[in-house]
Amino acid sequence: MTYGIYFDSATPAEALRQALHTVYGVPLELVYVGPYDELNDYPGPDPVVLITPVDGPFGHELSGGDGLHELTKASELELARSICRVARTRALVDDGSVAPDYWFLVAADGSSGRVQTDPDRDELTILYALEPIAGAPELPVVPPPDWARTW
Repeated sequence: MTYGIYFDSATPAEALRQALHTVYGVPLELVYVGPYDELNDYPGPDPVVLITPVDGPFGHELSGGDGLHELTKASELELARSICRVARTRALVDDGSVAPDYWFLVAADGSSGRVQTDPDRDELTILYALEPIAGAPELPVVPPPDWARTW
């Protein structure tokens, strides 16, 4: 199991770290917060979670592997929902479809739905929702193309 979740840049990375600890009991020293190039200087034990900065509105990438799964027993989407509810933030999670620009947006209330990101930008930027999302009523909804309606 691997995790790759992108959280809203407006939320402090420390809030995400604390949410992992609060919800799942992940020891704080196992969560590294900072840029990749400073990871070798991390004084703690080998982390099971990395929260690293990336460009764009979803500027905190949370990554982890089997060690995180052992601690949480949660899927990527479940983990994002729990953290979003506690940290009052939003997140993008890959929807697993063949379309590279379709993601699940998880709102601060934990609700989620598919969104289209801008394929012409390097950073993750939402264009619109592909279905209504209770916690993001401000997003315009554009129905997906016929080929994508078999989710």
